Amino acid sequence: MGKFLDSAYRVLLKEGKPLSVQEITGIAVEEKLLVSEGATPWQTMKAKLSVDILRHGQTSLFMRSDKGRFALREWSGNYKEHIADRYQKALFDEDIVVFPADSLSTYIPGIGVYSGSFNQEALLGECRPMRRREAESDLSVIQLVSVFMVRFENKLLTYKRTKRLPENRLHGYYSVAFGGHLNPDDVLHLFNIFDADQGHAWLLRELHEELRIGKGDLTDIAYRGLLYDDSREVSKQHLGLVYDVQLRSSEYQIGERGFLMDSKFESIDAICARIGEFENWSVLLAREEQRRGDASIQHQQSA
Repeated sequence: MGKFLDSAYRVLLKEGKPLSVQEITGIAVEEKLLVSEGATPWQTMKAKLSVDILRHGQTSLFMRSDKGRFALREWSGNYKEHIADRYQKALFDEDIVVFPADSLSTYIPGIGVYSGSFNQEALLGECRPMRRREAESDLSVIQLVSVFMVRFENKLLTYKRTKRLPENRLHGYYSVAFGGHLNPDDVLHLFNIFDADQGHAWLLRELHEELRIGKGDLTDIAYRGLLYDDSREVSKQHLGLVYDVQLRSSEYQIGERGFLMDSKFESIDAICARIGEFENWSVLLAREEQRRGDASIQHQQSA
């Protein structure tokens, strides 16, 4: 942890109760746990805590207990977590993972889901961190994002994205996938993102930002392939890493309260029957899922 987060943890642990950022910062400075030359260190403290909670979700050491007040997550049995509004500025000021757009065809042959082989080490070697705000307007880079397809028995979990999310292209559309931009610290230093066994904890953390499931409800998580679509301008700038998530139970909780709605498990036939209600990546995923199902049936019939 950085100096702000470290001092916040020590102050909260000592005080034993939720505090405002002004209180946390004031105590930290007074006890010489934090030295800041800025005029408003409490604003920096708020930003550090907010980004840590946004980025790490349930694995963050911190949580909000009320508007403007922070607590340790280990106190969640005594304090209910307060879910704050997600600000677009905070999202676009985060660092994400990108690689050169010129290299895209080296790793995926075209649009759709690609489960074939490619040089994974070469792709990871080309990745670098970049501020999301800059990446959104830079056509020379491709942004890496996680794509989780969550299953229970033979059904996929679907949901609808609300207008509170900054991605305008997704407003009002349904989706069959969860996920988001990748954290450079994880991808560039800690985990092999193509090895679900090695990066199991990281993958769960990525998923839990939008979907919370019990530890005993997950039976398997596996890398499936790459996803790309150039039918929309914004899609041209993103490459999805698709993972299959299999659940033992149909119990779950939406983590992005107010941002994701109308969630339910649906069969692939039900999804394809209203395919026009889904965003473009979900259309590709659903069609590929349908093809796999048809191929499996034909194989069984010919066996």
